[in-house]
Amino acid sequence: AEDPAPVVPAGAAAAPTGPDLAGSATGVGPTSTPGARATAEATATATPPVDPRRVGIIAGHSPYDTGAVCPDGRREVDVTVDVAARVQALLEYRGFSVDILPEHDPDIPEPPLQNYRGAALVSIHADSCDIAGASGFKVASWRYSSTPELDQRLVDCLYDRYAAATLLPRHDESITIDMWNYYAFREIAVDTPAAIIELGFLLDDRAALDDLRYEMALGVADGIGCFLGGAEG
Repeated sequence: AEDPAPVVPAGAAAAPTGPDLAGSATGVGPTSTPGARATAEATATATPPVDPRRVGIIAGHSPYDTGAVCPDGRREVDVTVDVAARVQALLEYRGFSVDILPEHDPDIPEPPLQNYRGAALVSIHADSCDIAGASGFKVASWRYSSTPELDQRLVDCLYDRYAAATLLPRHDESITIDMWNYYAFREIAVDTPAAIIELGFLLDDRAALDDLRYEMALGVADGIGCFLGGAEG
């Protein structure tokens, strides 16, 4: 697919609606305030230029908690840590500087996530074991973003490249308010484009989450490369 053209940030994007199908990623409910990221917008122009090859990756739930846990003991965090490490290796091979950023208590902003600045940030998660028959992946960005068009371009690149690498379908209907209000979006610097991806469902996508971790990492890395100007493959 042809890469989306760079865009000029516009006003805030409207949040989608849809059923909350217990997406496991955030463990953080909706908030009524945009938080520090939005209030920092006024001072963003005074900060130094961001390194165009610096990328932040969050291995979902690590080291804060386990994320979703299946009845047989399968843990979301074991998937996210492995895939995040593979994404890091792929991007560093292509010349990027990659920061693996920790999850923490969503109610207590902490560095290095707090005010993190990079050319892009992607948080990697896997979906719950609770929905029989659900298969696929989904990507979202912050509902209160001050750069919604940049965030959407990152989302579009991740959708396109991840689908091509894994052949998994999109499962947009299970995007939850927790994804659009993911706490990390409120903590990072206002000028850092960011997205959260659910790699697949721990129940019905179990085989893919076991056997296609390289392909999943490749899809995420290629999505970031697409967004940052074609550094893929």
